[in-house]
Order: sequence, then structure tokens, then C-alpha cells
Amino acid sequence: MVEQGVMGSPLDKAKPRGTVALLMLLMAVMGEMCLAADFYGFAAVIKIVSADLSLSPAQAGLVQGAFGVSFALGMLFWAPRGRSMSSARLYLIGLGGSGLLMLLQTQAQDFTQLFLLRLVVGFFDSAVWVGSMKIVMQWFAPRRQGLVLGIILAAYSLAITLDFALGLPYAMAHGWRAFFLVLGGLTLSACLITQLVVRAGPYQDPHDKIKTDAGVLRSIAARPWIWVGILAIFGALFSVAATATWLIPALIDVQKMAPEQAPLFGTIMGLSQVFFLILGGYVSDRFTRIGVMRVGMWLTILAASACVLVAWQALPYSGLLIVAILCGVGVFHGGAIFSYVGERYGVNLGPCAAGYAEMGGVFATFVAPSLLGLLLSLSGSYIWAFGSFLAVEVLVFIGFLMLNRLPSAQAE
Repeated sequence: MVEQGVMGSPLDKAKPRGTVALLMLLMAVMGEMCLAADFYGFAAVIKIVSADLSLSPAQAGLVQGAFGVSFALGMLFWAPRGRSMSSARLYLIGLGGSGLLMLLQTQAQDFTQLFLLRLVVGFFDSAVWVGSMKIVMQWFAPRRQGLVLGIILAAYSLAITLDFALGLPYAMAHGWRAFFLVLGGLTLSACLITQLVVRAGPYQDPHDKIKTDAGVLRSIAARPWIWVGILAIFGALFSVAATATWLIPALIDVQKMAPEQAPLFGTIMGLSQVFFLILGGYVSDRFTRIGVMRVGMWLTILAASACVLVAWQALPYSGLLIVAILCGVGVFHGGAIFSYVGERYGVNLGPCAAGYAEMGGVFATFVAPSLLGLLLSLSGSYIWAFGSFLAVEVLVFIGFLMLNRLPSAQAE
């Protein structure tokens, strides 16, 4: 049985034109791909940049995690203000600002400069996320949002895949600065396209219910649904950040994989995420969101266990391929998480609530690479690093189960 949202029935009655809705979905996909490519572009070339700028594992983890910190702070700024802004304007600010800053990153000469630039890029890219959520909730009825959000999140993972499959070989041939130059140019091109195409949908937000930003935050935080979403997305993106940043280095350092194999394994990891996100989004529209989220958390624990195995035991090449595939299962419940939050809060507060929920995820994208990098620097062992990954996922699952026992979390 599919769960019904707070405003599900009235919204399902409206029927936007299918062709236009699909075009808007394409714009959201493009926006998310730019966001993710900017986010994980550094993770793809972490070895190259670290060697060029003499970064320690802890410093490299902080540079990757810096984006997540400012992205989360940006959510606090853009999520409430986005209620009165169009998706096109949010894309103009987000894609335009981050594209220019990606170009500036090509001039970074040391850890401090790169760290500060990554901080500012994250703030602008958070506006892109809010704009994408507005497109979904203004153009698609709640009963279809699980699959649609799964597609958008899959685009996010596809961009990470392309960072490794195309970006890493390009950086190996031409340097990481040339790679960031290409990313910046593509992001600015996407900004221009969205300004020509994106428009408001038929399910436009009624902006007359809550007037102040503080009122928006209080209204959302008063319900337990947002905390369920934050905890769930924290676990999912902790899995993404941990594997995207540190699994490839572990395969090279521990399993003695040839560096030339890194693009292949990064591609497999990303395509696995794409597959499981779309599959999970499809399933979440046909079963309960909470049930799909519970299954997804079991799968994140499986992915973390596979990473511990990589650090602990020598594996054959086929075993390494299986581990790379398993690293995608942790995001199975991504579409279920955001469709759960969106339908609970309705179209008025849904995009804003999704933005706040995403803060849990972006916080994880700071904690995961930084924590694993710190433990790796202190211990010199990937077992301790990936052991912390497994411990975090188990604790998240326990917290999720406890939170869902609250009567208010189960209320419609």
C-alpha cells in the first residue's frame, strides 16, 4: 500500500502536460548533475591534487568535506527564501555562482585556498538543490514523486560516475586544473540553458501561509517527519561520501589495484548507485516509504561491511568488482526519503522541508570523508577508517527505528 501525503489527493487531480513536465524533469536532472559533478569532482582526483599540493589524508578529507559544511549552511539560507523565488532564479544564483567559483578553483595553490573556495562553492550549489525540489513538487503529483526523485538522485550519482569515468582520465592526461576548468564551463552552460527553459508548474506554492523564515523552520521542525528524513539521508549520503572518497584509494593502497583501473571502478560504483536509486524510487511508489527506507538502511550496512572486507582481506579481482557494485545499494532509499518528506509537508512546505532534510545528508558528506581521513592519518589503517563507516550506519539504523516508534512520527 502506498502512503498518502498530507496534500496528496488534491494535487493528484491536476494533470500538467506530460511533454512539458518531462522537459522540466530534464532541467532538474541537469541541475543535479552539475551540483554533484562540482561536489565530487575533487573526490575523483583526490590522489592527483594531494600529490600536486602536498595534502595529507586529513587535509584532503577536509577539502572534500568543506563543500558539505557550506552546502548545509546554504540550505538554512536558501530553503526558506526559495519559497518566494522561482526555480529559474535559484538556478541562476546556484549554477552561475558555483560555475564561476569552479573556474577560480583552478588557481588554488595550497590547502587553505582550495579549502576556502570549496566552502563558497557549496553555499551557491545549495540553491540548485532547492530549485530542483521546487520543480519536482510543482510539476509532479505526490503519487509519482518517489520515482521522479529517484531519477533526480540517480542523475546525481551519474554525475559522480562521469567524474570518475571521464573526469579522472582527463585529469590524468591534462591535469586537475584543466578538469575543474571543464566542470566550471559546463556548469555555466547549464545555467544559461535553465534560464531559457525552466518555468513554474501547475502546483505552485501558496506563499500566504507562513510569512517569516523563522516561522517556516519552526513549522517544519515541530513535526518529527523532518527528523526521520534527516537521519535517513544522513546514513545514505554518509555511504556515498565514504565510498566515493576513500574506496578507490583503499583499492590502490591495500588491494594493490593499478591506478589505471580507478576510472573503471569509479564508473561501476556510480552506475550501481544510478540503478539502485531508480529501482528504489520505483518501489517506493508501490510500498510504504518507511518500509523502503528500512530496507535501504540494511543495505547501507551491507555496503559498509563490504568496505571493511576490502581493508581486511585480500580479494580477487572479481571480488573487488562485487564490492564496487555493492557500494551502490546504500542509496536504494533516496527517492523514498524525499518523497516521504514532501508528501508529509505538502507542496507549500515540501521543497523547504526537503532542503532542511538534505542538510542531514550534506553534513554526512563532511563527516564521512573527514572522519575516515582523520582515522587513516592517525592509524594508517583502512580497517579503522571503514570500521567507523560501519559503526555510523548501525547507529543511524538504531536511531531511525527508535524515532519511528514515536506516535507523532506515525501520524498522517
